[in-house]
Amino acid sequence: MKKIMAIGLSALVASTLFAKEIKVGVLQPLTGPIASFGQKTLDGIKLIHSKYSKLPNGDTIKLVIVDNQFDKVQTVNGYKRLASGEKVIAIEGPLASSMALSIKRFAGATKTPTVTQIATNPRVTKGSKYITRACFTDDFQGTVAAKYALKHGLKNAVIVFDMKQDYSVGLAKAFEKAYKQGGGKVLKKLFINSGDKDFNAQVAQIKRLNPAFIYTPIYAPEEGLFLRQLRAAGVKSPVMGGDGIADPGLLMKLAGKAANGVMYTDHFDPAKAPTKLSEEFIKEFKTKYGRLPSAFAATGADGYLLIYNGIKECDTPANTKNFLQFKQCVNNAIRHTKNLEAVTGKLTIDPKTGNPVNKPAVVEQIVDGKTVFKELVQP
Repeated sequence: MKKIMAIGLSALVASTLFAKEIKVGVLQPLTGPIASFGQKTLDGIKLIHSKYSKLPNGDTIKLVIVDNQFDKVQTVNGYKRLASGEKVIAIEGPLASSMALSIKRFAGATKTPTVTQIATNPRVTKGSKYITRACFTDDFQGTVAAKYALKHGLKNAVIVFDMKQDYSVGLAKAFEKAYKQGGGKVLKKLFINSGDKDFNAQVAQIKRLNPAFIYTPIYAPEEGLFLRQLRAAGVKSPVMGGDGIADPGLLMKLAGKAANGVMYTDHFDPAKAPTKLSEEFIKEFKTKYGRLPSAFAATGADGYLLIYNGIKECDTPANTKNFLQFKQCVNNAIRHTKNLEAVTGKLTIDPKTGNPVNKPAVVEQIVDGKTVFKELVQP
């Protein structure tokens, strides 16, 4: 008995002595115009990492966090630093579609497994062997918004989109296509630019057109100011945005009472926990941060779980002796993920496209300062 215990203790000591630290990069906008998105995402990543940082063989995962400032140059530099300088095994991020597109060729060049948790533009993963997505795409998100409007008898619309953001341009196109196919009429497409603060010209045109519906696939900093000016002009048409405004706190801070009634498509609602892990995550998140997790936190956790699961499958002596082989194994494991329990639901990745299979969306509405669940939409 003593001999067995001694052998067991020796194995444990050996495992501890030879345990390795595996680095995973996190590339998020922690400062800049959408810093709140990045901070919420990082909160989710850190919480799930605290639960899943140790691997079965005793190895541990260390997060290497870089702020891309929601800037393409900083995003590329940060990605190169993580992939080539820090020698991370995989990278989670970037968050936004335009940022993810900016590093697309570097992911392929460095053969670095990259998981973007919430970049929805279809081009992000198209043709890429090394970028995997943890969320639905704009093709689906735009269709959800179009069908919602048509279902509620809103047969004509104005689209307001950001010319500088691939996310916004792609989502506007997806909405327009689905809306027209369903019999809706687009009265006008109006563009803005990131950083704009004066939307009176666009508001004047909208007021003249008096649309039944206004679709705004833009980010929260611009959306908040746009809503304030829209409602001040007396325009009462219902407004719906995409997941780029899924930060009710920021939206209400910028728009004030004008945010009331605004709808948006999103990836997750904490009131509708789809898995046991979701329930645990929501409870632990509220305990740690004093608030319910947003979709950014939830998808951030999902992105990390995809990477963790891939590393767990590939963390063998043969792979860890060859860094490139290890990365390729992790990438392959991520791309062949099947029925993984995650925070937003079960995740299965299509290995050919790098996109999740059958990822649903939720429609949310801000009512009297609170987020209200409207409906769940399956693909």
